[in-house]
Amino acid sequence: NDIFSKALNRFMFEDPTLRVEVDKETHETLISGMGELHLDIYCQRLDREYNCQVEVGRPKVAYRETCTSRSE
Repeated sequence: NDIFSKALNRFMFEDPTLRVEVDKETHETLISGMGELHLDIYCQRLDREYNCQVEVGRPKVAYRETCTSRSE
């Protein structure tokens, strides 16, 4: 995790179009950039330069329940 953080900080310093945030509800690290190829290149660099494999996929959605009617 420490290596992962150092790598992302370096990538953000090198490329201002790369944005990283941590979702407070799902605790996922979300990386956004200029497109899928752009993000694939950074995933490959994480593996090649830092020996850090990442799990790539769609972000999770934190569902919330809401009361829609009165209970009896």
